[in-house]
Amino acid sequence: MARSQKEAIVIIVDVGHSISSVVKDKKMGFLENARQCVSMILKRKIFANLKDEVALILLGSEETNNNLNYKNISVAHSLGLPSWEMVQFVEDLKETVVDADWIDAIVVAVDFLKEETVGKKFSERKVVLLSNLDTTVSEDQVDTIIKAVKSEEVNLIAIGPDVNLSIKQETMDDDDGTKCWTNGIDAEKSKTKQQLVGESLLYHVLRETDGVICSFSDAVPQLMYFQKRNIRPTPWNVVMDIGPDIRIAVSGYRKITPATLPSWKTSSSLEEGARVESETSYIRQDENQTVIDRDDVIEGFSFGTTLVPFSDVDKAMMSYNSGDKCFSVLGFTKLRNVPRHLFMGRGILYITAQRGDSSAEVALSSLIHALDEEKLVAIARKVYRINTKPVLGALFPRIASEYECLVFIELPYSEDMREFVFPPIVSDTNKPTKEQLDSVDALIDIMDLQAVKNEYGEVSEAFKSKSVVNPYHQHVYHSLAYRAMNPDAEIPPVNDYVINLLKSPHENKASYKVAVEEIKKQFQLNEVKSKMNHKSAAEVFKKNAKDESDEAPSNVDLKDVTMASLVEATVVEVGTVRPIQDFKALLERGEDFNKVCSQMQKVILNLVIYSFGADNFVKAEMALQTLRETCIIKDPSLYNDWVVQFRDSLFERDKRAFWDILVKAKLGLISSQESAESSVTDDDARKFLEYEESKELEAAFDDDMDADDLLNQM
Repeated sequence: MARSQKEAIVIIVDVGHSISSVVKDKKMGFLENARQCVSMILKRKIFANLKDEVALILLGSEETNNNLNYKNISVAHSLGLPSWEMVQFVEDLKETVVDADWIDAIVVAVDFLKEETVGKKFSERKVVLLSNLDTTVSEDQVDTIIKAVKSEEVNLIAIGPDVNLSIKQETMDDDDGTKCWTNGIDAEKSKTKQQLVGESLLYHVLRETDGVICSFSDAVPQLMYFQKRNIRPTPWNVVMDIGPDIRIAVSGYRKITPATLPSWKTSSSLEEGARVESETSYIRQDENQTVIDRDDVIEGFSFGTTLVPFSDVDKAMMSYNSGDKCFSVLGFTKLRNVPRHLFMGRGILYITAQRGDSSAEVALSSLIHALDEEKLVAIARKVYRINTKPVLGALFPRIASEYECLVFIELPYSEDMREFVFPPIVSDTNKPTKEQLDSVDALIDIMDLQAVKNEYGEVSEAFKSKSVVNPYHQHVYHSLAYRAMNPDAEIPPVNDYVINLLKSPHENKASYKVAVEEIKKQFQLNEVKSKMNHKSAAEVFKKNAKDESDEAPSNVDLKDVTMASLVEATVVEVGTVRPIQDFKALLERGEDFNKVCSQMQKVILNLVIYSFGADNFVKAEMALQTLRETCIIKDPSLYNDWVVQFRDSLFERDKRAFWDILVKAKLGLISSQESAESSVTDDDARKFLEYEESKELEAAFDDDMDADDLLNQM
């Protein structure tokens, strides 16, 4: 059986009179810091849905409640799952007027853990002490508590005001001749002599028991973020086969998986905690509204008014059967043949030898090193389980100091590939200057996230995936925690610590602002406003509000106004009657260019295909010329992609006469010489217009062959 991963945690919170002293930063009192830490510990446990059990002991309470009967120490909450009631209890804690010995509290906590965990299985037992250590302590119990912590295998953690972690333990005689622990450095003025003694004693205990000590300034930022439960990864065990003879037992582990929020549950607002059960009924659409059993219902598809049933049997027959679970190497190829832009899938899979199989470890290690030395990758077919979708992927060798493995990354099939041809970024018409390039280089260097100094002066990579939490999830958890404690209050805005997750480390640097200003200076943006020439009848006949005379409006040239312009209908789409005028009118009105261009292409094709002889060829040629000139300015690819299909349609429909017109007018592909956004070379454009000549030669050759064949048969 797998070992239980539950933890038993006893939290000791000092609420005595001595905590009234203010911590070093003088912004928050000790009790406020302690409440925040304990509250965050409990909330993290609740949201992580852990089975850890937590108990709460108050140090310096006015009442006494513990099995050892140590004065002013009280067990406030017994060992159990954390709850919102416990969180509310912690946030309502108040300072008392009495003090107690924190060493006695540790003794009570260790004894409490020993008694409460009898018969239960816990992977770890912890005692967390939150105290400013400003109380009189029993130094004679130090050795006793060290032995108890070691024998019970309890992890001791202390959280308190800022403590210098380079404490040196020295002994000295006090004025009264008694021995006490003190710091080997100058004591801080904000701390009392008793606190310094307490810190030295605590450091001694933690050093002997391998405990941990941290200050509020270190603990609060770490506890601020909610984390999901750490789950041991489940291996995908399979036999990897290479050809008919080589079989290696391997395990696959997901490197990264998307984090998900817990699913929402539907509850009743009338009764607290009452679940709502939903029921589904199937009713026939007839006069009687007959109820149908679920077993009598099958899926179907609607084609017009016809319903086509699609049963589970049909679904099983039409589904693809990929066979049993498998992991087969299909072949090997050079590393350069698998570029990064082909990587796809939801994550990578680390392939290692199955645990405990020494022969598999040797075989897999040999394969990994061979691939690495030869700069090869393996192409493999993966079927996760029986009859699931087969996946094609590449196996890359990875050799690290601690481990070695194969990295499986999914690759696309040919049907998944979409090839896009983009115009060149830099051309003669928009070539950037040296000053512009230098300004962009400077901004990129300043925004580099690979080497960023943190608050301690250490250089590291910013926003590393394993150290950055999900800001959206943090805000959701924070909102839920706030709503749990304040049911009737509005959800607060996004917390500052969540916003800080999204801030760039360079955002407030002076050099960053200088670089941005230089970019603005080098790349000036000017707003371009399109000029509308279309005049409506209302604009033509409108009169000056101050003068109702028959004067012509000052902004209208009556020589341009005709009766036809007043009665013409609004253009909806490009038509075959006046295609050029319709095309221009729609563009002036701001219609989508792709849509208008498609309409113009359709009209040109119809004019040519359905022309009686060459009646409409002139109109089609003029429309084609207008379309080409417009596409040169706006988007050459729309014309180039279409004109190839248009040429094929002309030859298929025996409209070669119009092709001659097109060639003579040089209305072929738009080359990069005509538009910087075009990817067509001059040579390609020339060959495009020579298409007919090669076709005629082929046709003539075919005709000659047919004639020879007929003569031979005679």
